[in-house]
Amino acid sequence: MFDIKEHDTTAPAEGDLELLQRFVNLHEHAAGTSDEIPASPEMFRTFLVERGLLEPEERFGDAERETAIALSEAMHARVRAITGEPLTPEQIDRIDQIAQSAGLHPHFQADGPVIVPEAGGVKGAFGQLLAIAFHAELDGRWEHLKECADDNCRAVFYDRSKNHSGRWCSMQACGNRNKVRAWRERQQTT
Repeated sequence: MFDIKEHDTTAPAEGDLELLQRFVNLHEHAAGTSDEIPASPEMFRTFLVERGLLEPEERFGDAERETAIALSEAMHARVRAITGEPLTPEQIDRIDQIAQSAGLHPHFQADGPVIVPEAGGVKGAFGQLLAIAFHAELDGRWEHLKECADDNCRAVFYDRSKNHSGRWCSMQACGNRNKVRAWRERQQTT
């Protein structure tokens, strides 16, 4: 069974945004290295099943993995866009294609508007993730997402600092490593 706590140690984002955060942080490591590679079809599938977005009997093959990787990369790009890095037209088109494939539709309910996918299965699961991103952008939570400033880490984290100046997905890991590296560099120059 896939254990998200062992895989992603970043602090959780608020509410349902945590689900999207964990999805974009899915990765594996190349054999014998710490190099990140995209998650396997089984890792994506297990995550979606455990989070209630996909039924256990649903198929998740290489084509679905490619879409999951494209969605994850596009969401990473949207996070980087907060700091001014523009999205490419291809990334925007990919997000739109996945949303259209899921058949996302707005619905107005007594407790507020929601966006729900018309499609089921894997397309519906991806649609639910995009609906979370859409709502987070509308309500301002998206602005708290950042990509770790460590050159060897791409984790998306939720910046809870008062002035939104967080830089590291984890002060115990990436933050500490970078602070020690900077200290050593300062010591060498003096």
